[in-house]
Amino acid sequence: MPNQQPHPRPWRPNAAAVIISTEGKVLLGKDPGNNDYWHFPQGGAVKNEPIEHALAREVWEEVGLRPADYMIARSISNLRYKYPEHNSKSNRWIGQNQTYFLLVCKNDHPKISVARSSEFSKVKWFDIHELKLSIFPKFKRSVIQKVLLEFFPEHSQSSLTETSCVSTLHPNVPINQQLPVMDRYLVPHGSKLNFKNFPPDDKNLFSGNKEESLVEFNALSKEFQELQRKFYAENKHRMLIIFQAMDAGGKDGCIRNVFSNGDPQGIRVIPFKKPTPDELAHDYLWRIHKEVPGNGQIVIFNRSHYEDIIAVKVKRLFPDEVWKRRYQSIIDFERMLAEEGTTIIKIFLNISKAEQKARLEGRLNNPEKIWKFQMDDLDDRNRWDDFQNAYRDLIEATSFPHAPWYIIPANRKWYRNLVVLRLVVEKLRSLKCTYPQPIFDPSTIKISD
Repeated sequence: MPNQQPHPRPWRPNAAAVIISTEGKVLLGKDPGNNDYWHFPQGGAVKNEPIEHALAREVWEEVGLRPADYMIARSISNLRYKYPEHNSKSNRWIGQNQTYFLLVCKNDHPKISVARSSEFSKVKWFDIHELKLSIFPKFKRSVIQKVLLEFFPEHSQSSLTETSCVSTLHPNVPINQQLPVMDRYLVPHGSKLNFKNFPPDDKNLFSGNKEESLVEFNALSKEFQELQRKFYAENKHRMLIIFQAMDAGGKDGCIRNVFSNGDPQGIRVIPFKKPTPDELAHDYLWRIHKEVPGNGQIVIFNRSHYEDIIAVKVKRLFPDEVWKRRYQSIIDFERMLAEEGTTIIKIFLNISKAEQKARLEGRLNNPEKIWKFQMDDLDDRNRWDDFQNAYRDLIEATSFPHAPWYIIPANRKWYRNLVVLRLVVEKLRSLKCTYPQPIFDPSTIKISD
């Protein structure tokens, strides 16, 4: 009887997690043995188990986080290391075939627990500068190095050494602090506007990619929440944010992503549709003026009074003298709002014609979005150059220090959201809002049983 060749040992499918807090710290678990090694949460997939299921199960068992606690920002597959000879699993598998996932926590201070597993004796949030290859087991270090370089590519291979794995590594790839959004995308008063100076695919305020931007976005969103709470509590300032764009420019998505975490008591979104008969029976600013913010409020206009120039001019709805005289009335209206204490931010989301085509086609091909498609969109697209010229003239004429226009690159949705959020945060910072101080001595107050 011929000798049978032993069946070769397979590689074990494995899911591993690089978990980042809202503060940019990384979660590691301490080896339960007598050594000083630390590990990323990880575990093998059972037969025919999707790797994402293995990830969710292992993260829950080892550190107590549910999928609702984090978002998957990125993954990298086919990373292998062999088991050491003395490892109990080496008789069954050659080693691990890993998929690493970059997980970003959704909330501050998530509740961590090691009670469900014996994999870790404890867990710890590490500052980035504390990560060194030497704290990981030797047989894992080549994989760890590849993971960090892949997730954070702005750092060179030379920075990843045995003693200083990530001495300058930071997962929160910062938006360029030296060039505020208020300067980079501002249209200065009195300047000639050339849209070529504001390319719709520009991303030079952020050095990372989409996945890395999530950490920056979450940090800014956390700051926005705190600033907006103070803004609302102080009940002193008002803020009006105006969004304009070509069809499919992304106004709805940007507003939803940037402002959804704010306190709804202090935020209102007003979508201005085609005027109703009652609105047409009044002056064109009637429906606008009644929606402006009061003290402590942030109001977002999804389209605005500027439609009463843009649409009227391009579609020739009224004689030229109608839209021409509206320039001055809008300038006077916004100056009055500013003088009465309203901070005004005007945002034009700038997409390319090719990107608009792709988004309109996406609406047609998506049953959940086809409701957004209107036949008028095709007519307006045929007037692309007329709309662009009209927006250029309008922005040139109405960008003032008290009511400035910002042209935000919007081909990349993630970059658009990040920059708009940064712009709003910068404006809120400049107001220096504080929580009101009580007019009584809290120590003298006694609450009855």
